[in-house]
Amino acid sequence: MLAERRVKIVATIGPATSNKDALRELLWAGVNVFRLNFSHGTHEDHLKNIKFIRELSQELEAPSAILQDLQGPKIRVGKMENGRMLLTEGAKVKISTRFTLGKGDEIPTDFVPMATAVSKGGKILLDDGLIELRVDDVKDDVVEATVIYGGDLKDRKGMNLPGANLPIECLTEKDLKDLDFGLSQNIDYVALSFVRQAGDIRQLREIIQSKNPNVRIVAKIEMLEAIQNLEDIIHLSDAVMVARGDLAVEVGQSQLAGLQKDIIKMSNRLGKPVITATQMLDSMVDNPRPTRAEVTDIANAVLDGSDALMLSAETASGKYPAKCVQVMDDVIREAEKSGKYYYAISLEDEFSSVAESIAASACLSAKKLHASAIVCLTTSGKTARLISAFRPKAQIIAVTHLASTLNRLEMVWGIQTLRIEPYDSSDQAMEYIEKLLIELGLVKTGDKVILTMGLPVLERGTTNSLRVYRIHGENISKKKDIELPLRYRGK
Repeated sequence: MLAERRVKIVATIGPATSNKDALRELLWAGVNVFRLNFSHGTHEDHLKNIKFIRELSQELEAPSAILQDLQGPKIRVGKMENGRMLLTEGAKVKISTRFTLGKGDEIPTDFVPMATAVSKGGKILLDDGLIELRVDDVKDDVVEATVIYGGDLKDRKGMNLPGANLPIECLTEKDLKDLDFGLSQNIDYVALSFVRQAGDIRQLREIIQSKNPNVRIVAKIEMLEAIQNLEDIIHLSDAVMVARGDLAVEVGQSQLAGLQKDIIKMSNRLGKPVITATQMLDSMVDNPRPTRAEVTDIANAVLDGSDALMLSAETASGKYPAKCVQVMDDVIREAEKSGKYYYAISLEDEFSSVAESIAASACLSAKKLHASAIVCLTTSGKTARLISAFRPKAQIIAVTHLASTLNRLEMVWGIQTLRIEPYDSSDQAMEYIEKLLIELGLVKTGDKVILTMGLPVLERGTTNSLRVYRIHGENISKKKDIELPLRYRGK
């Protein structure tokens, strides 16, 4: 069943998947989080997909998170004559905002302070670094450059200026409009692009708190300055993304692997979910099978400690979106069999809260008692996230009547989600849960289950209690596969 997989899968929605049937296929293949890339598409496009995702989530009983990815101050080239321009090695080109269309030796850009941001001898990288230019001179608002590595430059491709201190705000006017839209639609996460310092997260948090405080923040680590301020950024964020595309261009390809491991390790230590992203199955945009290197990349990202892995063009515009998800699901499952990262519990560390103490105790109890599951009765999902950070081998099952909480938890490692009706006592809650667990085939009679909850129950307070239950339910049997929620059906 899909619920057996611990690492979650994020799929980017685009032209290849912007219809209800394609989104249904992605859910069946194993997607947990849908990414809406606001660098592309209109609000009407995104609204249609949000509506489809919420309908399918309810229909298939498969809670799903929606991640709004803001464009940020991405520097781009403009449009080219006939949609592309061939840049050959050694050619001389000019870059400026005054050009309206790319043709001849003229490359348009939307970056107004371009001429002041670059310096003679500096690099300009286009299309994720596939094309490289060297700055020769700056004359007024025109940058003159030589093509070092050429290629086919298409409309609106990205531009990077490695090492340049760019005079730009983290949230652009477009981002603020997009954010307003996303918050009005109750999206679950907002990804902030080109984060440079902790103040960028604070600025976004203030806006969210004033409009929709339940929405969580994902900090995209893709700037050199972000690496220098990494711990502060992670502390203030709710989750982190290793955005390997722009990060590799910023720091250089050779440093990427080490930085990926460092970011994941620090996120794990600070208990923040971390997504590893970019080109994980890039060859499958056009081909039905992955390369061996891509399979190894996915497995290593799992073993490094990623909470989730992300597909971009593979599901947005590729030929085989659902197959990409299936391949990723298969590789993740195989990597998880090694079990090298389970039970990361340190008895030396002090706990900052009662909930953290309960979470660690639940994991330790599950390990020592060989419990089948740790069940978290939750409203906010906080205790479930804390338990996830200790990477228990027992199943983590978050239970609540709040659909929004279940949706948000779909990004977090190892957490499976179940919705139940409101309850009046811990015994009534456990009665509901025992029935659900047996019907779903997650436990059997005689199994031990660890339960965390807040008491008194009717106050719906923070987690302060841990109990150990032995499953009875002799009169309850597993439901037929077709009657089960999507992720609990046989694969």
